[in-house]
Amino acid sequence: MASKNGFESSKKGIGKLKPIPLSQLMDQWKPREWIVDLFGAKGSCVLLAADKGSGKTTFIYRMAEALEYQKMFMGELKTKKSKVFVWQADESRNNALDKFKLMDLQKENISFLFNDDEGGYELDIDELRILVKIQNIDVVFIDSITGLIMGNGISIKDSEFCIPLYALNNLASELKILIVITAHLRKEERTEVDMNDILGAGTQSGAVSDVWSMWTDEKDDEIFYLKCLGKRNCEKGTKWKLQGNKEDYSFKLIDADCGDLLPTKKNELSDKFLKFLTKEKHEYTYKELSAKFKCNFEHARRICIKLFTEGKIERTKIVEKVGRPYFKYWK
Repeated sequence: MASKNGFESSKKGIGKLKPIPLSQLMDQWKPREWIVDLFGAKGSCVLLAADKGSGKTTFIYRMAEALEYQKMFMGELKTKKSKVFVWQADESRNNALDKFKLMDLQKENISFLFNDDEGGYELDIDELRILVKIQNIDVVFIDSITGLIMGNGISIKDSEFCIPLYALNNLASELKILIVITAHLRKEERTEVDMNDILGAGTQSGAVSDVWSMWTDEKDDEIFYLKCLGKRNCEKGTKWKLQGNKEDYSFKLIDADCGDLLPTKKNELSDKFLKFLTKEKHEYTYKELSAKFKCNFEHARRICIKLFTEGKIERTKIVEKVGRPYFKYWK
């Protein structure tokens, strides 16, 4: 008899618990597919934590615009053309319209729901599932999950606060969509945002696929920072410097932290690695690829891992008598 997950139970008569053999479970693995390169992957729920007034709302509006037209986001991140739905629970319709005017957003095929619309004040996962299926939505933005859940009388300290987040993460996985939710920060002065700065971090961060933080530079309110705090798809510690513009609420990714490469440069190297491995039909370590393309070891290693998780290349594990195992990559 098939279980709900579609697999045959390895044992009969064991009650409700029907474990899945690893060999069958791995048949479900799919290559990572980025909807917004390096930021949000298909089938995941991403939490973006930021203070009010830190640009997070216009940031997601600009991301939605990039997804609508499949254009580079912030001049650096590739996007996949997507149908977008924005659930706006943090700002009024009039405030949003003022932003749309400055951003020159008028005819974009992006759907909005405000908290004063029917059903807009309460997070109903079942209704959201129906909407996504009927309208073939690819990306859902919720701004903010903090306000939407607390508006229903649930305290940030309540253990049930995380339950809707787990449900959203499961929904993203089930429907193979990207869900981006924003969250508020603790009201403290800071020069950088980490997990402990997020309201309800003990529950929120564990319930989603990835967590990003965003904050404004202390001295220049048109400079922003975006940092990956973990944990599944984005590379923890990735930190980007963004140039904002108050005239049109645009963003440009201008620098990467700690010697990291800008995303476009990473993609250039990635394309070179892939083309080389496809042509050569030989196995190479990341160190050999590093020497070939004159980049440092760490950059080469990260690119190889990214290509492997995206299902674009394969690898062979090499175990020798001395030293730790290493990998050779091939196409």
